[in-house]
Amino acid sequence: MKVLCPEVTPKNVVASTTSMAKLLPPYIMRSATLTALFCGTIGISAFAQNVDSSANASLNGAYAVRHVLVSGLDQNTSAIGEARSLIGIMTFNGNGNYTFTGQLCDTASGSTAQAYSTSGQYTVGANGIFLLQNPIDNTDTILGGVSAAGPTALVGSSTEGVNDDFFIAIPVSSSVSNGSLNGTYQTGFEDFLQGNASQVRDGYYTLTANGSGSFGTINVTGAMANQNNSASATQSLTGVTYAAASGGFTFNFPTSSAPLTALVSGTKSMYVSSDGNLIIGGSLNGFDMIVGIKAGTGLTNTQYQGTYYTAAIENDASDLSDGNNDIDSFYGSNLALGQGSTIFHERLVYFNTAAFDLTEDEEGYTFASDGTYFDGIYQNLLGVNGLGFLQIGTGTTYSLTVGLQAKQYSGTGVFIDPLKVWNAASYAPITNSVAPGEFISLFGSGLASTTASATALPLPTSAGLGGVTVTVNGRFAPLSYVSPTQINLLVPYATGLINNENYATFQVINNNVASNEVTVFTNYSAPGVFALTSNGGTFPPAVGPAAVLHADYSLVTPTNPAVVGETLQVYVTGLGSVTPTVADGAAPSNTTLSTVDDDVAVFVDGQQATVAFAGLAPGFAGLYQVNFVVPSGVTPSSLVYLDISTDEAYTSESKLYTK
Repeated sequence: MKVLCPEVTPKNVVASTTSMAKLLPPYIMRSATLTALFCGTIGISAFAQNVDSSANASLNGAYAVRHVLVSGLDQNTSAIGEARSLIGIMTFNGNGNYTFTGQLCDTASGSTAQAYSTSGQYTVGANGIFLLQNPIDNTDTILGGVSAAGPTALVGSSTEGVNDDFFIAIPVSSSVSNGSLNGTYQTGFEDFLQGNASQVRDGYYTLTANGSGSFGTINVTGAMANQNNSASATQSLTGVTYAAASGGFTFNFPTSSAPLTALVSGTKSMYVSSDGNLIIGGSLNGFDMIVGIKAGTGLTNTQYQGTYYTAAIENDASDLSDGNNDIDSFYGSNLALGQGSTIFHERLVYFNTAAFDLTEDEEGYTFASDGTYFDGIYQNLLGVNGLGFLQIGTGTTYSLTVGLQAKQYSGTGVFIDPLKVWNAASYAPITNSVAPGEFISLFGSGLASTTASATALPLPTSAGLGGVTVTVNGRFAPLSYVSPTQINLLVPYATGLINNENYATFQVINNNVASNEVTVFTNYSAPGVFALTSNGGTFPPAVGPAAVLHADYSLVTPTNPAVVGETLQVYVTGLGSVTPTVADGAAPSNTTLSTVDDDVAVFVDGQQATVAFAGLAPGFAGLYQVNFVVPSGVTPSSLVYLDISTDEAYTSESKLYTK
């Protein structure tokens, strides 16, 4: 899912000692809203700083791979310079190495698939985040997540280099037959036909395999950028068949005599996962990605719950009449709350930008019993038991997003849930980076023997709180709250890229008993906006109206809304380093303001606001305050989005009441 992020303009910092409103410390201890990032080109060989490879053994054996990659993109039009696709078998040895054997198709050599083999390295962390040497371009690295969709599966993208791509791998059996493929699959596709962005198409259909080689008639819904201004199109295809072949399958769609007018055409090379829940593949001589998820019945929002690792490659063809496309790709994760709302993170890179972290929310959706839901732009397809989902763009939005449910974790003793290291304001999911000075919430079990809150500043570090200390890359973190299931802490200011640390490793010590370690990415900033509500105490809290104050320190509420032209104060975490510096866990000066070193921008209902101040709120540890002027053009009498942007990240979760 894509959001166009306006450019950040330099902040306008107040020079005088602006009066600061104050929030009670307990409010900081439990809240909701977040963002982040990982920057810099990386390769497996560059993982000098404690990359977590503790779960490498979880990848062992033969996996079918489909990988579509575009590169050499024109920086003005997004025209594709070279398109490549890969399909075949990747064999992991459980110890950080893989080999691949299959077929590579490359527009640079005539778009006819050739036999191809390569080898490379990989790492898998305790939370399922993986890094894998790109099998098409071994100077690049694919980042993503290992899911628990039946046996493990992988989705990811190379967001930090020069390529835009989408990688998926599923475990396969050593032998298959037509009977290995049986049942109904929700299926989506995206196709850069002939390696041309201007001929991109996407769509979805239902496949029902009879176990003996026939899909019968299928009805395809989609759009083609080169046809009718991307108007919705349908095709009814009869006599669609499949046949087991060389450990996979051949899907035979009718071959169109006019492929530029067809959504789906010809022979596809496909694989089915060893548990029968997933199918992946595409044309040997093409640049399409096809993914199917076993369909379910009686599905509801409650089946869509937990963390899902995601990846996609997309193209916005809305400006195609002027010869322009807008290709992007991402990996990330969704935190589905099981109640019609989701918080998601994307490590997103456009064809002409560096990668940045985007966090957003989606609320108010309801899946039909067959797992379908249309949100106005994307067709969403949920798989059986919520094991995964597909999201297919419509109109000029060409996209295939795949989300696969992450493994659920539990442990004994002092245990951090590897999926639940979250910005304390936003609760963005695990792929989001952390920043120095950010409030983080850790969740798990046995984290403390009692419940305790810090009662004075500076917040305790090496002395601990309630018999608990927490280290981040070996440094003691300031603690504001501890309980058996949750700890709130500040990331030490020395953590992260400022000290060439691409990762932050968290560990809890409860009465001299150490927990497991959990490692996540770092960046200079990772903004999250504190919210007023916590959804009646449910966990995790739904994103709500932002913690915003008028100049008289009264809350912005439905009965006391924001007015165009007034200056408001919003409370944030994760804005990174400040000048003058502040000691870990200490409050900034009341007389000399500590301002954020990064550029900070505010957008209200899509309109950029003037930022008057962005820095630490005097009297509080780790609490950032941003003062901004409500811009004209916002929707009156409404609850509109209040977005925060930095040089590295963009968050669009919090909301603001307007008059």
